[in-house]
Amino acid sequence: MSLRADINEAIKGQENLIFDFVSPHRFEDILDQVAERFLKRGKRNLNQIWLWNEFRNETKSIQSADVILELTSRLEPQDSYWFIASDENGKHWVAASNGSSIITVLIEMYAFEYYILDRKMTWILCENHHGMLIEAKSVI
Repeated sequence: MSLRADINEAIKGQENLIFDFVSPHRFEDILDQVAERFLKRGKRNLNQIWLWNEFRNETKSIQSADVILELTSRLEPQDSYWFIASDENGKHWVAASNGSSIITVLIEMYAFEYYILDRKMTWILCENHHGMLIEAKSVI
């Protein structure tokens, strides 16, 4: 199974959850925008497994003892966000969600790398495979 399928399985039956994977033709446009705003070499960096290694602007990193608590303090429950799930072979799955639904997904799932962006794409937040939260601002 894919990471996308695992997420769908983990959240099946959750009520009031706003978490929708975007259509195939739309996710590429969103990833292109992310690349142009945050990655050193733009779209050319999208072939990297660890996008956080390619952030072009200064980053802030923290090692939190409780990532869910940290995210709960940063994400407004009803605000809209982009969520990008990154699987181990470099596939990126883009979903439209809100703060509370993202928290629910992360609680229900096993650990994986992911990125959260505000809808205006002014910032990006990643939890990498080391459990480190990394934040960067947009260059645009």
